[in-house]
Amino acid sequence: MPAKEEIVREGLPVSAHVPDVAADGDRPNILLICTDQMRADWMGTNGHPVVQTPHLDELAANGINFRSAMSECPVCCPARRILMTGLDPYGIHMFQNQDLQDFPEGPKVAEQVREAGYQTYAVGKMHTWPPRNRMGFEDIEVNEEGRTAGHTYPDDYVQFVQEAGLGPQVNAHGLGNNQYGYRPNPLPEWATTTGWTADRAMRFLRRRDTTRPFFLYVSFDKPHPPLVAPQEYYDLYRDKQFPEPVVGDWVGTKCGPGDRKRDAIDRTPDVVQESLRAYAGCITHIDSRIGQLLGTLRETNVLRNTWMIFTADHGDMTFDHHRRAKGTFLNGSSQVPFLVVPPVQAGEQVSESAIGRVDQEHPVGLADLMPTICELTGASIPDGIPGRSLVPFFRNERAPWRDVHFGRVKYFYAAFDGQYRYQWDGQSGDELLFDHHQDNKDVHDLSDDPAFAERKAFLRQALIDWMTENEDDHIEDGERVTIPVKRIGEGSSAGYTNGPWNNRGWRG
Repeated sequence: MPAKEEIVREGLPVSAHVPDVAADGDRPNILLICTDQMRADWMGTNGHPVVQTPHLDELAANGINFRSAMSECPVCCPARRILMTGLDPYGIHMFQNQDLQDFPEGPKVAEQVREAGYQTYAVGKMHTWPPRNRMGFEDIEVNEEGRTAGHTYPDDYVQFVQEAGLGPQVNAHGLGNNQYGYRPNPLPEWATTTGWTADRAMRFLRRRDTTRPFFLYVSFDKPHPPLVAPQEYYDLYRDKQFPEPVVGDWVGTKCGPGDRKRDAIDRTPDVVQESLRAYAGCITHIDSRIGQLLGTLRETNVLRNTWMIFTADHGDMTFDHHRRAKGTFLNGSSQVPFLVVPPVQAGEQVSESAIGRVDQEHPVGLADLMPTICELTGASIPDGIPGRSLVPFFRNERAPWRDVHFGRVKYFYAAFDGQYRYQWDGQSGDELLFDHHQDNKDVHDLSDDPAFAERKAFLRQALIDWMTENEDDHIEDGERVTIPVKRIGEGSSAGYTNGPWNNRGWRG
């Protein structure tokens, strides 16, 4: 009998199989999602009584939820550099937002992973210098929230809305980039920064190189103000009453990190509740888009082989202790969501006890993401970085971990052991000590309580040793010294320099 004739279409046999290394290979993909200015306790899984985050809650149920995660420098620019390099604030030579400072020399996570054979792509807020510095990614599409940084052409998001004929509407809400309160987003949902960022990430998944595994970095610029959630997401919370902001027993007797009295203009009861609803709306909007992104992973057959990481660069005080925004080591500002979720395909490489686990014991930080991603992908981990890989936690290995995690932002310092967070103000000399497990809103200062004198002394000395090792300018002869800093506008009427007048105008 003659052989069955093979049917050929478009030059290929019908039975031809196109291999997809990302789906069926022996190396996992990495999806790293970062939000901007999102508090760790504003997720349902972390105990928030109102905000809806069903997809993030599901992620937490399928991995490890690191509840003692601290941003080592809780402001946008340095936090993102720490995430990309595995370094600490001293290593990146930055303690506050300095947009025009060159990105630090040395290996970046995307470079290491790319050299290991991965396709690398990033979309959203990069906040780096020079603009469009790819930080090792093969391709990036950026939304820099209107920062032109001397460029004569706009970022990718602005070009997108201009081409859609929506350029003049981008800032029609009238709110400044650090202003609270709520105005509906004047753009259709698909044209918002959150919608655009998610859509470009999903577009990458449909266009990727199937001969390589991928590292996808998705960086949302919300819930950072302006709080312009789409109307339908604000409406989810329109009739909700959010818990009132807390005020610590130390407020008024100690200056405390980041005292910003000018914020009183945004603290009327109506504006506070309106802002909290809008903040929640921005978070739920992101959560919904993450759900769609996860669906795209599934439909492109790569979900089962993809590690997923969710975090934020820092949090937001959301009016606690009469403060807002970030830039301190109070819980709202410095504690970040930190979910690490293994793929089903990891199999025996992941202990069953890691699934759904909440880890409140180990102090982790953004610097730990770089070595974690490197180990997962088989990329080399650079020598000498403070960050440590989290992979042993998934194998249930009792690997040694740091006793204390440190941070510095401006002239504020922190030493955190996973439960107790000690803070020192390098301007006033004030000390604060909080029990993160029993008092995660920093209401009760324990620094003057004799019962906690030993713990305070241990963390204080650990912080001094860290500062001394790094030749900090607040150390002299092995002792800390305060350096008074004149506040912006002190003694003048210019106190609102960093207020709501950094609005954006016409975008034609």
